[in-house]
Amino acid sequence: MDRAQLSLASFHRPGMNLWSWVELAQKLGLGGVELRADPGLAHPSELSPEDRRRLRALRENGVEVSLHMPIHGVNLTWPVHSVAAASLGEVVQALDLAGEIGATVVVLHPGRLPEEYLPFPEWWERSRDLLRFALSLLLARAERYGVRLALENLGNGRDRGLVQTAEEHRALLAEFPELWACFDLGHLHTLGGSPQLYVQALAHRLIHVHLHDNRGDWDAHLPLGEGSAPWQETVRALEESGFSGRVVLEIPDPQGLARSVENLLAL
Repeated sequence: MDRAQLSLASFHRPGMNLWSWVELAQKLGLGGVELRADPGLAHPSELSPEDRRRLRALRENGVEVSLHMPIHGVNLTWPVHSVAAASLGEVVQALDLAGEIGATVVVLHPGRLPEEYLPFPEWWERSRDLLRFALSLLLARAERYGVRLALENLGNGRDRGLVQTAEEHRALLAEFPELWACFDLGHLHTLGGSPQLYVQALAHRLIHVHLHDNRGDWDAHLPLGEGSAPWQETVRALEESGFSGRVVLEIPDPQGLARSVENLLAL
């Protein structure tokens, strides 16, 4: 693995903005940057025409751009349909932005079902139907832009993610042949899963990886080596599988991010 295959992810952090993260990616010699379509970072409503022009120009300067769909307050599978519909509208706006700026991959969270609804199978299936509806609409739009939509696995939390296991991931990939996969190591580690088995299960549909560390209790986004996530085993599993996609370091601490890059290159 070399610097050209690595990207960094943008985060809300005092003293940092969208362009600070872009500049840091260039300073570290990384091949890409993952923007997040949340307010204060790269929300479509906040980007000026000049911002959009500069983002389009990144690829000309050797920086590949991916876009993470909005996270905060967005849930495509929430039981209240007006919330799910508004969430889908936010994601559509972000997907349109991805097409405009030339992003190659768009990462999507599958949504969560509240804990108290979990004992009722009909609510789980209702949420699955909402996710299927959203994917069918988004995939058609992504194809128009030539953007690949990658569905990400979620981690442990009070509410249950619609995709937390390799089996759940594979089921949706089988149902939607145009859909791709994003594997998040930190999310899986909060559930105690095996990254080797997860990578093997996704096989050739895996095009995007999020790397960060935690101690297995919550999604802390620590630098690599500061938690207990098996990131070295994950990298070996990716190499053995022939993975050629983008590896995104989701680490909000710039110094920890730089150390993580060196750890990866040393490995």
